[in-house]
Amino acid sequence: MGQGRFAELMAGDADAVPLDEASLAMAAALQGGLDEIEWLAALDLIAGECPTPTAEGISRYLFDDLGFTGNKTAYYDWRNSCIDRVIATRTGIPISLSILMIEVARRLGVKLVGVSMPAHFLVRDEADDETFYDPFHCGRRLDRAGARELFDEITRGQAHWRDSYLEPASNRSIVIRMLNNLKGVFARRSDEVRYAMVMQLRATVPELAIAEADEIASASAMFN
Repeated sequence: MGQGRFAELMAGDADAVPLDEASLAMAAALQGGLDEIEWLAALDLIAGECPTPTAEGISRYLFDDLGFTGNKTAYYDWRNSCIDRVIATRTGIPISLSILMIEVARRLGVKLVGVSMPAHFLVRDEADDETFYDPFHCGRRLDRAGARELFDEITRGQAHWRDSYLEPASNRSIVIRMLNNLKGVFARRSDEVRYAMVMQLRATVPELAIAEADEIASASAMFN
């Protein structure tokens, strides 16, 4: 069900792709038997218990009260990209923790957007382009200078900075970045089965299917 549902969700407009459903459909494709409805309900429950429906209040609730944090000991574990596991373990990588924050906020009527800064994903309020949240580091707040400093720290000053790195990302591009992360993880692990599963998910995204047609066919051969 995960792959078919994922294809349906990714067929919509870039900003209309529901991050919670798409990320859970992706997780379901990698984990047989995953009950997506159960984990959507878990997100509802988390949001329902948040005492302060503001960007700052949601950040405090998730990262101070509930203790969500970055998985620094097993950063490249593929499960960090599965929202169900992020909720269950309260750990994840920058992009999955950001999706959690964005989706909890959406349930509370707070519009947060993803910021697809290279090397480290961030979140900000749609109406405030000067304040950013870093979910991987317990929701710490950053201004534009702080975000650039983080970028320089992670890239060790070897990458050129662009102000466009702090522009909002479409939901569709966020999901594609999640797929990119999973593709890289399984390639490094030489996990041929899950690598093929990810490539089949990528085959449902038109622009990826065209660009990676040969790679998708090669990876999927094991299922023929």
